[in-house]
Amino acid sequence: MAYLFRQKLNIEELSEPLYREKRILIYEPEYYLSALYGHYLRSQNFDIKPCLDLSQVRQAIFVFSPQLLIFSVDAFGSWLKLKPILQGLVADFPNLNVVSTGYDLNSDSIKELMEVGVAGHINRRLSRPKDLAVLAQALLNN
Repeated sequence: MAYLFRQKLNIEELSEPLYREKRILIYEPEYYLSALYGHYLRSQNFDIKPCLDLSQVRQAIFVFSPQLLIFSVDAFGSWLKLKPILQGLVADFPNLNVVSTGYDLNSDSIKELMEVGVAGHINRRLSRPKDLAVLAQALLNN
């Protein structure tokens, strides 16, 4: 009934929203981990596209249109190499949620990831692969 009191009628408000499949792009250079994450994410009905090569990530984002990017930070030797890549992705795709995964990042590195715009971080040493699916559900169901 709220539309009766507005000056303009928005016809989209009268219909049910269309179901949009939730898409996740996984950048993980290790094939086994990429397949393992994909398995758990598919079990939660996510549409998954693995990307094993960093040079293909931007093109995959344009073609696949994911809502979430899972980004492995282990492939980079230092924060100086990683920071401009993540800053560029977050700046170019502001509606894309980014979750990082990696081993043994110290608290300062995780703080810098969050300052760049990463929505969450999964420490591989302290978590299970299915924890990534739980985090994806929490981020994409809002």
